Amino acid sequence: MRALPFLALLLAGCPTKGDPAESLERVDLGSFTTDTGFGADVPVEVPEDAVSSLVYCGPYGYDTLATAEKVTAPDGSVVFDLTDPEATPFRIGVQDDFLPMLLPVSPDLPLVPGAYTWRVYVDSAAPVTISCGVMFRTSEPAAAQKVDVHLIFVGVEAESGLNATAADENAVLTAALERVDQLWSAAGLSIGTVTYEDFGGDVDTYNSVDGDREFGDLLRTANNDDAPVIPVFLVSAITDDDGATILGLAAGPPGAAATGGNSKGGAVVTVGSVVDGDSDTFARILAHELLHFMGLFHPIAKDGSETDPIGDTPSCTNDADGNGTYSSEECAGAGAENLMWWAASSSATDLTADQAWVVNRSGLAY
Repeated sequence: MRALPFLALLLAGCPTKGDPAESLERVDLGSFTTDTGFGADVPVEVPEDAVSSLVYCGPYGYDTLATAEKVTAPDGSVVFDLTDPEATPFRIGVQDDFLPMLLPVSPDLPLVPGAYTWRVYVDSAAPVTISCGVMFRTSEPAAAQKVDVHLIFVGVEAESGLNATAADENAVLTAALERVDQLWSAAGLSIGTVTYEDFGGDVDTYNSVDGDREFGDLLRTANNDDAPVIPVFLVSAITDDDGATILGLAAGPPGAAATGGNSKGGAVVTVGSVVDGDSDTFARILAHELLHFMGLFHPIAKDGSETDPIGDTPSCTNDADGNGTYSSEECAGAGAENLMWWAASSSATDLTADQAWVVNRSGLAY
């Protein structure tokens, strides 16, 4: 049986043997105010034993965007520059309200000990003060690791039969979780403890998530504090700010792993595939979104404008019909088979060695 009472999640802040919290070190970096160039320099001292770092800053509101403008390594080299974002093996999203920044996101740019400077850019002409912190993972990855997940059901019982009491006996969900393990096996990952909760907030508002603000507000309600677990809200529908329908959406990449109470602290997935009895599709969506949260990007954007920083993922260059969309058919054999492919294709199941290297250094894996 995968499920544990919700009490297990509340106790997650108390490290036990095999608990990923044992290898997490957190530092409050303080508050920083942007200058006339819309930026703030955030110094981060990386300890000798750190294998990954998650710097996070915010909040600054849903009407404001932020990203990393420049990242300087201890040797003085610039390992990221927003003026040429694909010149180095580092990527960072443009985020509203709260900005998580993960290093490394590629084995070609590993984390090294010493003094980094993260220049955070906040798109506001008026000065903005942000609070920043950093979480270090201080243990080397094991050969096989697990990731704990907390599923929160937002008024989906009538359509899907899923609630905190019945979830562990739901055949479609059980098969989907087993399928996630299969999809992740090439990376040496599997799902660890799964806990369940019925959403206690405004079900009428959040059963159908509409736009970035509702998405972020829903993630804020996750009661995981700083526990190293990924909250996943299961809802009836998701639409983006343009009105497009989405099957799953993760904060990030990367998400704000193990830093609860903010707008980038989890993922949201629709239950339509469960209703249809399609455990494979549900598993691929869930596996994909969780890996986004842990730091993986799409190998190539839908329109081909961006690629990920991973050296061994194929980058499709074939937009044969010239319509500006790199389809699964056009990119067969050139990236469309990767689990992180932008479209939810039944053939998108592969993970590469370099992708595995990144996610196994997440503060969530143990």
